[in-house]
Amino acid sequence: MLVVNKNKANKFKDKTDRMKYILLVFSLLISVSINAQKRLIKVDSSKVWVNTIGIENRKEGQPVVVFESGYGTPMDNWDKVLEGVSKLAPLVTYDRPGIGKSEPIDEMPTIRNVSDRLVRILNLLELEPPYILVGHSLGGLYVRGFANYYPELLAGLVIIDPADFTETYQNKRLYYDVLNWEDAKIDSLIQSFIEKRKIGKEQVPLSMQREGQVLEDLRENEFVEITKDSLPNIPVHILTGGRFDKPEKFRSKEYNEEALFRSKMKHRVHRWINVIQSVDKGMMLYSGDAGHFVHIDDPELLISSIRIVLKDYKSIRQINDE
Repeated sequence: MLVVNKNKANKFKDKTDRMKYILLVFSLLISVSINAQKRLIKVDSSKVWVNTIGIENRKEGQPVVVFESGYGTPMDNWDKVLEGVSKLAPLVTYDRPGIGKSEPIDEMPTIRNVSDRLVRILNLLELEPPYILVGHSLGGLYVRGFANYYPELLAGLVIIDPADFTETYQNKRLYYDVLNWEDAKIDSLIQSFIEKRKIGKEQVPLSMQREGQVLEDLRENEFVEITKDSLPNIPVHILTGGRFDKPEKFRSKEYNEEALFRSKMKHRVHRWINVIQSVDKGMMLYSGDAGHFVHIDDPELLISSIRIVLKDYKSIRQINDE
């Protein structure tokens, strides 16, 4: 926000100085409006809320950084990283249908539908590839799935504490070894988590219900739609946080939730390392100071990640052009 000190302006006795001051303020306001262009655009039959920064200064072949938010989360959750990222590359944030300021549509937000719609949005903005997709939580699933359907459009992926697309019925049981429980008791706890998610979905708007249902369907099918294809050989980073955020008063009295959290993290990080090792320029970044919203708790980590992805993509292009 730009604040003008009226008292200071009134102290100018010379009209020329006063005019120069007014012109300076006006130019700063223009600069702010150019740097962040939030607006509604028409996609098919509905309006989508988008924000673009720096696209008017994009260089030929320069990647555009595109942000995909988590479950039911408006695009403003990226605000802490936008200034830093905009110094590196042009960028786009947007709200999925029915989230934030975007109008709802009568369509399930499947991996394919969200990927196809994002391509149409970028085409309407006249932004040609390549793109670096940055996805958080459920958005991490969307950008990983995008790589299956549109690998040729990508310069890189940054996946932030994703809904775990490497999880299967078998490997998730390993989390609970730390509790030293019998199988039947573990099964009962897992089922209680599923029931809580179902109840939670019933209490949110329809667009969020649909996103939640898409996630449950992916879990039910062991994320096969996402993992069926190998990643393209582009820079791929996975970022995660190690802080256990749940307040003491809300923790279970039946078992040690922090111990279970640590166990989950250990197994998930091991599997995520296998993911990033499948490409030449993969990287795993961990922040002990961050919770689930790594980009809010540790914005510099994400900015640094994007900087590295841009550098590595450039080096890959140079090698391929030789």
